[in-house]
Amino acid sequence: MPVRSDRFIPRASTAVQALLAFALVLTPGAAFAQQVVLSNTRSLDFGRFVAGSGGTIILSPSGLRSRTGGVVLLNSPNAGQAAFNASRAALDPGPSAPAVIISVPTNGATHLSSGANSMAVGDFVTPDAQLAVGNGGATLAVGATLVVAPNQPPGNYSGSFSIIVNHQ
Repeated sequence: MPVRSDRFIPRASTAVQALLAFALVLTPGAAFAQQVVLSNTRSLDFGRFVAGSGGTIILSPSGLRSRTGGVVLLNSPNAGQAAFNASRAALDPGPSAPAVIISVPTNGATHLSSGANSMAVGDFVTPDAQLAVGNGGATLAVGATLVVAPNQPPGNYSGSFSIIVNHQ
């Protein structure tokens, strides 16, 4: 049975690709735009496994890795949830902890690929659908489920996903 290692690189992994959220905030005599910057600090990594008769690999936002079906999980010390740091722009004079709403990808929108082969990623989950981003920033963890086909061809599968941050 083939063994594969899969690393899932979120789209927000570089400063250029980091998603920015803006909101116009009115205060007596002034108006300013708040900016929240999302930086990837850990990639979503499903780890090494044997496809067997297929199934799923589930990564929880806390980093717990489990499986369903005939997938066999192999030792993968780097496997785990994605992590992001949400921070305010350095010159943001806004409220001390603006609330933001976190949106994760919908099912069917994300795939990992290796050459012509692919696997679907879905059921993205984060315990923090709403996050308060104070001066020290905030941490966001994201888990997901990888769908593995029976006898999935071996390879180094990769892909990206977007996290959207909207001011409340």
